[in-house]
Amino acid sequence: MRLSSLVQRSVLVVLSVWLPAAAHAQLAVRGHVFDTNGRPVTQAQVTIRRPPGSHGATAVTVFTDERGLFRFSELFAETGSADLPLLVRALGFKQLNVSSALTGDGRRNDVLDVTVVMRRTSNQAGVAPASAWLGVIENPDEREEMVMLCVACHQHPTPEVRAYANAIDDVHTADRALAREQSWAGIADYMSYLYSEMLAEGTPDAGPLDHESAYAFRNNELDASVPLMTKYVMGRLDELRGYEYGAPLIVTSDTVIMEYEIPEPNAIREAVMIGSDLWVADVNTNRVIRIDPASGAQKAFPVPADVPIGPHTLVKGKDGSLWVAPNYNGVLARLDPGAEDWRIWPLKDDSGVPVGIHDLTFDSRHELAADVRGRIWFSDSRNNALGYFNPETGENGGYPVPEVPGRNGRARMYGIVMTSDREHVWYSQLGIGTFGSFNTDTLQFEQVVTLPTLNSGPRRLAISEDDILYVPLYGSGQLVEYDTRAARQVGVYDLPDRASAPYAVTWDSVRQVVWVSTSNADAIYRFDPHTKTFGVMPLPRERAFLRMLFVDPATGFLVSSYANVPERVHGPRMALIIDPGDDYRPDVRLTMGND
Repeated sequence: MRLSSLVQRSVLVVLSVWLPAAAHAQLAVRGHVFDTNGRPVTQAQVTIRRPPGSHGATAVTVFTDERGLFRFSELFAETGSADLPLLVRALGFKQLNVSSALTGDGRRNDVLDVTVVMRRTSNQAGVAPASAWLGVIENPDEREEMVMLCVACHQHPTPEVRAYANAIDDVHTADRALAREQSWAGIADYMSYLYSEMLAEGTPDAGPLDHESAYAFRNNELDASVPLMTKYVMGRLDELRGYEYGAPLIVTSDTVIMEYEIPEPNAIREAVMIGSDLWVADVNTNRVIRIDPASGAQKAFPVPADVPIGPHTLVKGKDGSLWVAPNYNGVLARLDPGAEDWRIWPLKDDSGVPVGIHDLTFDSRHELAADVRGRIWFSDSRNNALGYFNPETGENGGYPVPEVPGRNGRARMYGIVMTSDREHVWYSQLGIGTFGSFNTDTLQFEQVVTLPTLNSGPRRLAISEDDILYVPLYGSGQLVEYDTRAARQVGVYDLPDRASAPYAVTWDSVRQVVWVSTSNADAIYRFDPHTKTFGVMPLPRERAFLRMLFVDPATGFLVSSYANVPERVHGPRMALIIDPGDDYRPDVRLTMGND
C-alpha cells in the first residue's frame, strides 16, 4: 500500500530519546507517532541504533503507517542490559514528548510500547537537506556551477559551512561583502590543499601534484566558487523555510533501512551484494570489506598490490566474482569470494603510465559485461579515453575521445555501460557536458550528444535491457532518457530537487524503474519511465552522500553507502541495505526490521 506524502513546506527534525535499559533475551519495539491533536503522523522515520557489541546492523530505520504506527522486532536477540537510542524524523514536525511502557514476563518476548508526540514547526534551519539552501539560487547556470565546484567532494552547504557563514556575519565591518569574499577565498585555498593532499596519498613518490590531471583542481578552478559563495552564502544561516520534497514519498510501513558502520579507517566508497554478503570498498586503504548482514560480522580483504590503489569502483561479475577498479595506479583486481583468491592486472597506456580507471562496462543488471571478443572496457579518466583489456590474455589499450566542437573544457571520461548486443559502449564526459557511443567492432566513435551546458554534469550511467540509456545530470539536477537504438532523446526530466546532485542512476530490471542516487538531498529518487513520474525515499541520516546504488536481483534490496570522501570530510561512513517495502518479492524481508 502506498501512503500519501507528508505535509510540505516543513521541517525535518531529529528527536533523540534514550529509552529505559532492558535486560531481556528478546525485545520488540513498537509504537505510535501523533501530533498534538492526536492525529497520526504518517511516513515518519523511526531509527534505533544498537548498542556496541550487538549483532546485525548498526542502526535500523522503519516508517510509520497511516495510523502513525511503527514496529521493530527482535532488536536485542543476543543483548543483555542496554540503553536504546530512538530517533524520530518527520517533515513538518518537532518532538514534544515521549512516553514508553514495557510489557511481558521480564525475560523473553517483551514489548516496549512507545508514544511520540510531535508539534508542527516551520523553521528548517539545520535539519533540511543541504540542497535546500541552494534553492535561493534562481540563476540555473550559477546553481550548476556551485554544485559542480562544491558537491563533488562533500554536501553543500554543510553544517560547518553554515556555522562559518554565521561567524562571517558576526564580523562588525562596514564592508561585509569584502569580509565574505576574503573569508571564502581562504576556504577555497584550504579546499585545494585538502584535495592535493588526498591525491598525494595515492602516489607518494610522484612528485608535485599535476594540476592538469583528471582529479586535480586547476590553480584557478576553486577560485570560481568565491564570488558564488560571496553572493549566495551570506547572512546568518539559522533560518530556512519553504523546502519541499518535490514528489510523493514512496516509503511504506514495510520499508526497512539497515546501516552498517565501518571501523576506522573508513573512507567508504561503494557497496554491492554478492549472494548474501555485503561488500564494501575502502578507498583510503588497499582493502575491500565483507559484511554478514545478519550478524554484522566484518572481514577485510587487502588487495595484493605493490602500490596504493584505493579501491574505488565495485562491480559484480556474472559468476559471483567481485571486480575492483582503483582510484590510483591502474591496478585492476578480481576476487573470487568463495576461494578468497585474487587475480591482479596492472594496466598502463602506450607511454607506460598507469591508466586512470573509473568505471567498468556493465549491463542492465549492473553486472560486468565484456564485448563479443571478451574485452572489458573502462573509462580512463586520466587520459579522457576509452580503455579496454582482455582478462584472459592481459592485452590492454585505449582510444582517446575526439574533441567535441564548441566544447572547450576539461573533459573527463566518467560513466560507462555496455549495450545488449555487446558491440556498443556508451560513456559520459564530465567537464564538457556530453555523452556518446563507441563501436567495439569497428573501433570507431559514433554518436555524440551535447547537453545544454558545460556544467550539466553527466556522471554514472545506467541502461535497460531494451538499450534505453539513463544519464544523471549532476549539475543541472535532471535525468536524461535516451533511446540508443533509435538514436533519439526520449526526454529530459527535472528531479524533485534540482540541487540534489544526482551522482548515479541504476536500472531495476524487475521493477522496470530507475533509481537515482543523490549526493546533496539525503534521498533516493525512483523514476517510473512509463508514467514519467518520480517518488522520493528519504534517508535517515544527514550528509547521506551517495555515489552509487546496486539492486540485488534476488531480493530486490537496494544497496549503497554514505561515501563521504576525502577522509577529512565530516559525515557518516556506512554501508546500506534497503528493503523498499513494495510488492517485489514480498516473501523476502530484511531481518531485524518489521514484524
